[in-house]
Amino acid sequence: MSFIEKLFFGNIDPQSRAVRIGSRADKLRTLITDHLPGIENALPDEQRRVLEKIMDAQGELDTISEQDSFIVGFRLGAAFTYDTFVNTDTPYRDLMEKL
Repeated sequence: MSFIEKLFFGNIDPQSRAVRIGSRADKLRTLITDHLPGIENALPDEQRRVLEKIMDAQGELDTISEQDSFIVGFRLGAAFTYDTFVNTDTPYRDLMEKL
C-alpha cells in the first residue's frame, strides 16, 4: 500500500506515539499526576473550579499549538521537497549547460 493510500484509509496517525519510560516527558507527566490530586484536595471548591478551567484551557491551547506545529512542519517538508526536486535556481550555472 502506498503512502497516499495509507493516508487516505486513515492508517497514518502522527499523534499515536507513546512516551518513553524514563524520558523527560515521562518524568514531567509523572510529576504532574503525582502532585495534582494533593493540590486539588487542598483547594477550596471555588479555587478548584478555577484550576480546572485553567487546566482545560491549557489542554485546548496545547492542542492548537500541536496542530499549528504539525501544519508548519508539513509545509516546511513540502517546501524542502519542492526546492530539492523542482527548483533549479543556483548562484552558479552548471558547466555542462549549453552556452
